[in-house]
Amino acid sequence: MAREIQSDGELRFEGFASYPNSATFNPDSGTLEYAENITINEGVITPRLGYTLAYSGFYPVTYACAAHGPSGDSILLWNANVRFDCNSGVTSVASLASKQKARSQGYADALTMETLDSDWVAGANITERLVTAKNDRCRFTLYTGNLPYEPDDLRLIQGTYDPVLAIVPRMNSFLAFGKRSIYFVKAGLGRQANPDRKPNEQVFHTVSRISAQDGLACKDGWAETNGILVFVDQDGLKVMEQDKYNEGSKPISYLIQDIWDQIDPSKYSAITAVSLKGRIYITLPLLGTYNKTCVLVLNTQNKVMFESLNVYAHSMDSLVVARKDGIPRVWGINYATGNIYLLDVASSSTDAGTTFQSKFRTRNYFFKSHSDKKYDESYVYFNTNGSASIDLNFIAVNPDGKWTLDTFTNQNLGTAVRRALANKKCMGGKLEVVVKSGKPSIYSVGVDASLVGRSIFSSF
Repeated sequence: MAREIQSDGELRFEGFASYPNSATFNPDSGTLEYAENITINEGVITPRLGYTLAYSGFYPVTYACAAHGPSGDSILLWNANVRFDCNSGVTSVASLASKQKARSQGYADALTMETLDSDWVAGANITERLVTAKNDRCRFTLYTGNLPYEPDDLRLIQGTYDPVLAIVPRMNSFLAFGKRSIYFVKAGLGRQANPDRKPNEQVFHTVSRISAQDGLACKDGWAETNGILVFVDQDGLKVMEQDKYNEGSKPISYLIQDIWDQIDPSKYSAITAVSLKGRIYITLPLLGTYNKTCVLVLNTQNKVMFESLNVYAHSMDSLVVARKDGIPRVWGINYATGNIYLLDVASSSTDAGTTFQSKFRTRNYFFKSHSDKKYDESYVYFNTNGSASIDLNFIAVNPDGKWTLDTFTNQNLGTAVRRALANKKCMGGKLEVVVKSGKPSIYSVGVDASLVGRSIFSSF
């Protein structure tokens, strides 16, 4: 029976929830199509903070990691043989030429993480033991030390050879990520607990395979926070929660496939990820002009985690987390120059002196009608928090076009609602807010529209 399609009235985004377009929330509210250089806290959008140049490198870098200890944290730069003290900014020479480290071991000095097997990849500390990995083999040191005197070894082969790329520590256990499989390993007590060398269940390691078809595509391409572990698989970005994983789960990166498809295939294995305070930061070595300047930010506080694509003025080949003044911070390293950048500096509104813009786009407004609609009014509700420069753009769909509806430059409006007439006849439209300067808090945006004519069609 044919029925008349009525307009829904006004639509608006009250309390921003996620990016990109998603069915998790009411489709009329909250979700964004795209977001760049923003943060979302409790549904309020603000521009991200800028970063500063913390260290000017003089040599190219092949690898970088953070070293943690009671006296403070530092960043180690391989090939340059440099140790950068995060608190003082002072550098010193470190003999790192033949070393290759995994990150976040917890030792005071990353050199003490090494075993006599210098070509092994360092893994993690589990209850006073160091676990390292080489190919499909894991090695456990004795308790209360890291020298591999009579160590325990474990082979992870279960049906096929699978080299271990990363070890994620737990309490006396760990997750081992191979290229094609994921394992959970519970460590035994070690040989020193069995001096008689008699069979004893307590000294045996137990291994279970979580997934036989999913694995890690890059050794630093994982991070976890708030019980959520995100890792880069060959198929895209996948998620484990509380160490539970359904084999064959679809990648969450399907939601941003248009962006994920722009990753340079030759640099896929170079993706790195770190986590801090509920957020996960993932480097995206994209093709073209955005090559290695983009960091995808996930916010686990949001029901849909995608928060923003941060586009930086300089390439970020690697990210690490290290303390400065006792507070964990995110740092970016440029491998070509050896430069170290301190991200999210509260006093910085630029990227090491380069001005950046923040922007977001709403999903397409479509009022359940197949006729043209006249968009009468668009609005943005915000607080400039001082002087700010903002553009409110309208992007029409069929006919395509983009118009600036409202703009103001270096004005302090306080808490305000700015309205502008869209006055466009089209099948649908999006709102785009561009923040050119300042740190405004944006609470909601919306449009009012009226039907130009009626649409009657058959419904089955």
